[in-house]
Order: sequence, then structure tokens, then C-alpha cells
Amino acid sequence: MIDSIMRNPFLHLRDLEDLTLDGGIHDFLPPWQKDSALHKFVRFVADDLLMSDSDGPTRVRFDSDARHPEWILPVDAAMINYGITSEPSFLIPEDPTPKVTARSTLPPQHEDPHFVENACYEHLLELRVSQAYGELLARIADEVFFVMFMNRRALANLNKFLATHVDDIDPSFLEGEDRELAALFVDEGELKRSRPPTWARRAVFYRDRGRCTNCAADLSGLVDSFPAANYDHMIPLARGGLNDVTNIQLLCERCNLRKSDKITHPSNQYRRWY
Repeated sequence: MIDSIMRNPFLHLRDLEDLTLDGGIHDFLPPWQKDSALHKFVRFVADDLLMSDSDGPTRVRFDSDARHPEWILPVDAAMINYGITSEPSFLIPEDPTPKVTARSTLPPQHEDPHFVENACYEHLLELRVSQAYGELLARIADEVFFVMFMNRRALANLNKFLATHVDDIDPSFLEGEDRELAALFVDEGELKRSRPPTWARRAVFYRDRGRCTNCAADLSGLVDSFPAANYDHMIPLARGGLNDVTNIQLLCERCNLRKSDKITHPSNQYRRWY
């Protein structure tokens, strides 16, 4: 699902509004955050999925009692699976509302027809502000990053989506706490170029196996294995691109000069492991 959203985020634009609107895009602007754009994106999607199940229709069985099983929400099951908690702090309650049958002459008498939904919702609100929930989202983000960082095309699509929001930022309108972000811009919608730190260059170099992702030229024999000139912004800064490890690919000097500030599809050719 993460891959699907990253490949075409505009199909999910309504669901992603809270990620970028009302200053949300500002969290992505500082350069070379180890908490990358992909980490932030995954946490947002995971939080939305886990919190959307407020009435318990998607439930996970917790015990083996066939006659009277206990059920928990997916978020609590995830906590247990990741070893963050050893047992759930919440069990989905049974609906106490009497069932209407064909022979019933009286309507259900329970005061709260949404008893189960309200109980689940209150639990989720309390859980969301807990340290354990923050740890869960961090663990999910790290795990997904480990897999998705290899997928340059999906990363480029994510950065292309974010660039549409960066491109709309006029630094002269940044005020208050956001005013310091204005110094990151060279012009409206364009961030200043910032040299990738060694950790980011090393991560991209080894991900791309020391070869130009366009022409496959071997760059591993260079005197400096991490020359900044070989690290290309897949979505150029001039087009709203971020100084982010997820927006970088390895290119030889010739291919980098040829690409210039154009947006092109990154190669989807990957070297086999064996």
C-alpha cells in the first residue's frame, strides 16, 4: 500500500492533505534530516490506518477460547508483535445492545447505540499520545524505510508530490516560528543547495552499488568514493525538490550534466544480489 501511494499520491490527495497543508510541509524543509521524508510519510500513513479503525470492524483475535474469544484492535496487535507491550491494554467490548429479531416488538433499549465505537475511539485517543504509540510508528517507519529505500522510482514520486507543495512557498510570507525557514530558500519555491553529508552520500553510494544509475558506469574506483558532484537530486531544487536522502541518486558526471535540472524517471534497473 505504501508503494501504491508513493507511486501515485495524487490519487490519495484528500487522504494526504493533513501531511502537507497548514504548515505540514515545513517539517520537510530542513536539509538532510536523518528522519527523512520517507520516515515522515510512512508514520503519517501508518497513523492514519491504525487510527481509522475506531469501531473495531477490523479486529484481531487475542485468545484461543472458541466459544467466548477476546478481540483487540490492530494497533494493539501491532504493539504486541513488535514487542513494545506484552499484552493489550484494551479489549474490544461486546455490544450490549439487544438484537432485534423478527419476533421483537420492542426497539433496542440500550442508551448508547454506538457503545463499541465510542469505547474504541476513546482508547485510540489515549493511545495516540503515549510514548509506546510513538515507538510503534518509529519502528514501522524504520522497517518500511529499509525496504523502500531501494525503490528509486517510488522515492522520486514521493519527492515529486512534496515538491508541488514546496514550489508554492514564498519565503517572504513565512512568519513567527517559521520565519527561520526563510533562510533555507534561494527564491520562491526553491531551496538552497546544500552539500549532502557523508552519511547520506554513503547510504546512496552503497544503495546504488557504486554505479551510475543511468548508464551503469562504475564509480567505485574514484579516489573519493563520495564526491558531491555525483549525487543528483532526482527532483531538482529548481523544481521544488528537497535536500533529502530520499531525493538523491548516484550519477556519473556526464549523465548528471545531461540531466541538468530536468525531471526524468530514475532507472528501475537494479543489480542482482547473486
